[in-house]
Amino acid sequence: MDSSVYSEIILELYRNPPNYGKLVDCNLHASGGNPSCGDMVSFEAKIEEGKISDVRFTATGCAISKAGCAMLTEMVKGKAVKDTLKLEGKDLFENMGDVIQTRTKCALLGLVVLKRGLEKFEENKMEKTVVEGIKI
Repeated sequence: MDSSVYSEIILELYRNPPNYGKLVDCNLHASGGNPSCGDMVSFEAKIEEGKISDVRFTATGCAISKAGCAMLTEMVKGKAVKDTLKLEGKDLFENMGDVIQTRTKCALLGLVVLKRGLEKFEENKMEKTVVEGIKI
């Protein structure tokens, strides 16, 4: 694939993603993907007193989806769950250097999966929650 398609921000996040890996002692696990392209992501988060104290992810897929997940973890760490649920695609795009519009599903995969997991976590009254098979 032509590397000129990706901004430098996306390439750097893809090559050296922050918060990549598993999280021990998480109380939220959310995973899902985009069946049409094969991109998959899993988030593990530690939520304490309504705030995301730590978050990690693992992903397979294109550079844009992996970079979007990495950027998202940086954006939400330390943030209140209620504030994270208010995040929109435009917030992520601004931080990613305005990803090209034809790849929005790739970039938003992590945001959709994490928000659905957090919604379920709130429904479960902040108890340990596992949500799998989220599709976009």
